[in-house]
Amino acid sequence: MTAYFEGLSAQLTAHGVSQPVVVVDLDRYRANIKVARGRIGAGLARRIVAKSLPSLSLIDMAMEGLETDRLMTFSDDMLMTLLTRRPEANHLLGKPFPVKTAARVLETCPAAAERVIWLVDTVERIGQYAELAQAQGVTLSVALEVDVGLHRGGVRIDQLSVVRDALAARPELRFAGVMGYEPHLAKLKGGMGRRESARVDGALARVGEFAKALRADAIVNSGGSMTFSRYAPTGPVNEVALGSVLVKPTDFDGAGEAFQPAAFIATPILKYLPHNPLPAMGAFRQYLGRAHRAQIAIWGGYWKGRPVYPEGYTYSRTFGHSSNQEVWSGPELPASPVDGFAFLRPTQSEAVLAELGPILALSGGGTSAEWLEVLRQGQREG
Repeated sequence: MTAYFEGLSAQLTAHGVSQPVVVVDLDRYRANIKVARGRIGAGLARRIVAKSLPSLSLIDMAMEGLETDRLMTFSDDMLMTLLTRRPEANHLLGKPFPVKTAARVLETCPAAAERVIWLVDTVERIGQYAELAQAQGVTLSVALEVDVGLHRGGVRIDQLSVVRDALAARPELRFAGVMGYEPHLAKLKGGMGRRESARVDGALARVGEFAKALRADAIVNSGGSMTFSRYAPTGPVNEVALGSVLVKPTDFDGAGEAFQPAAFIATPILKYLPHNPLPAMGAFRQYLGRAHRAQIAIWGGYWKGRPVYPEGYTYSRTFGHSSNQEVWSGPELPASPVDGFAFLRPTQSEAVLAELGPILALSGGGTSAEWLEVLRQGQREG
């Protein structure tokens, strides 16, 4: 990978970059989209997780490559931007919004009444959304968040009949389907993983029967970037969601080597400090192994990421984290890297890709570069 990052560093210098920036390799990104498309069973609908790809350009490429107009959206800011700038998209919320937030979206973007499927998770929230719909004079589409095993909230399987009755009593709401998220399956191995997978599949089968009884074309959404490929079109799930795996931050390395890391944090190297004395413990430097005999100081730091270049460098346990001038330790280098770039792989994409302003997208081996506008995800006070 050293040659790859040396090439990226040279490209950033050629394009005049001199501050920390998020870099997306569009060639790798497009290749990842093709891999994902090949792993989604024919007949399954695809929904792009917008928060994981916080750029209109990245979302557009994913929608085109996966042939879908379906998005899963998690914040009111991003939702209102997408409703305005991508009017063809259909939205399923990825979490329940407080009813005040939903009201603000509807007041700002009346089209949300037709293009958004709101997520509800309790009888109380069903009542709140019904009252909102009545006050707005509209009918709202809703999907049920169902707990299929993650236990992070949602309607329990044994509560489905209660929720069904609550929906039947509120004609202001139109049932659209269900969502059962199960990312924990990707982290369970061996016998525990097999048993939990069987339990989740059984829960999804019951949820699918419930949804289809209420509406023949109901959405049964599950999966995520680590689990979308486990579903077949013959099962109860008819729609899968994915996003992060298309740029493959480190938290998604379990998705397999077919997906390539496509997003990086790049930051200028300000200092190179070989044989640097340790603060107050200079005499102990001689006892450190080769892997910790030099330091670099970078512009900024404390990001949700893992150092990957220069090779062998990692966070300094002596200096700790800094958001101003972070120090990494590693082996001595054959030449000073000052004025070059250090690289990190983000641990996730949703919080990191939009953190440093416009994204620098490179393609054609760096011969082409463009700055991508980022979509902000902050949810305002309501």
